[in-house]
Amino acid sequence: MAKKKIALVAGGNSGEYIISVQSARMILKNLDKRLFSVFPILIKRKKWVYIGEDEQEYPVDKNDFSISPEGKKIVFDCALITIHGTPGEDGKLQGYFDLLEIPYTTAGLLASALTFNKYYCNLVVSCLGFPVARSVLLTKRNQPDAGGILQGVNLPVFVKPNKGGSSLGTTFVRDADALLPAVESAFSHDDEVLVEEYLDGVELTCGVFRSEGRVRVLPVTEIISKTEARFFDYKAKYTPGAADEITPARIPASLTSQVQREAGQIYEALNMAGLTRVDFIYSAGKLFFLEVNVTPGMSATSIVPQQAEVEGISNTELFTMLILEALSGR
Repeated sequence: MAKKKIALVAGGNSGEYIISVQSARMILKNLDKRLFSVFPILIKRKKWVYIGEDEQEYPVDKNDFSISPEGKKIVFDCALITIHGTPGEDGKLQGYFDLLEIPYTTAGLLASALTFNKYYCNLVVSCLGFPVARSVLLTKRNQPDAGGILQGVNLPVFVKPNKGGSSLGTTFVRDADALLPAVESAFSHDDEVLVEEYLDGVELTCGVFRSEGRVRVLPVTEIISKTEARFFDYKAKYTPGAADEITPARIPASLTSQVQREAGQIYEALNMAGLTRVDFIYSAGKLFFLEVNVTPGMSATSIVPQQAEVEGISNTELFTMLILEALSGR
């Protein structure tokens, strides 16, 4: 059987560009070359290029997402998207591939766009019956003063870009005087800002994916940040030793089951696909939903590969399952 041609799509237009490139390197190293011919594609705003084995750049024809290194046209059977942030996590790239009828390894346009928008995702998940933290959405047209914000939430709070990842632009605010500077900082990353009530508790997360039509939930990881920010910020996520990521989590079996069950339920209810990571916090005896990551990190320090290893799934096996599921058209 001929090898399937896989576009490994990385980069993106956000502050998570470097993390995406690191994820792509890890994925490229672990893809099964017996089954797949892999072509790294790097996207950064209008520049879309294929990076050849000789490190030479070849332009991507955006009309049909093809490449022509050395004059030979190559079209792809599947796109493995590992962009964190826009355009690979917010539905834009998914819509493009839908138009071209190219299968891809993430959730579709609507699910990606919804989960990328933290405020509206929380509204939907709350309507589905899962607890979420209280929050206030700010836009550049609607920026109330600190008093107005604090009518909707109580201090302390997290102030963060509403559409973004890796905790970039996020500030933990204890005092009212620090609230508006934190909002201004978040607006430098996004045109919408979420002010979310702080929940004191245990951060828990687990990967979820679909293989052979069946939803599979990976072991639960407990996250303990060691940074001065007191939460799982960019430094804690991507600096070795800046956080303890304990898999399986040191929590009662009943709570482990609840986290896995609710992660799977949210995955199905939001019509997710591909590999996602669902984040929670256990606070005051209740499990609260935090967010869904459509393209979780796959760098050397990322959580999902750790969970897969505990489950007995190698990185090569995991990526093979994701590509085969995308190619199946289910």
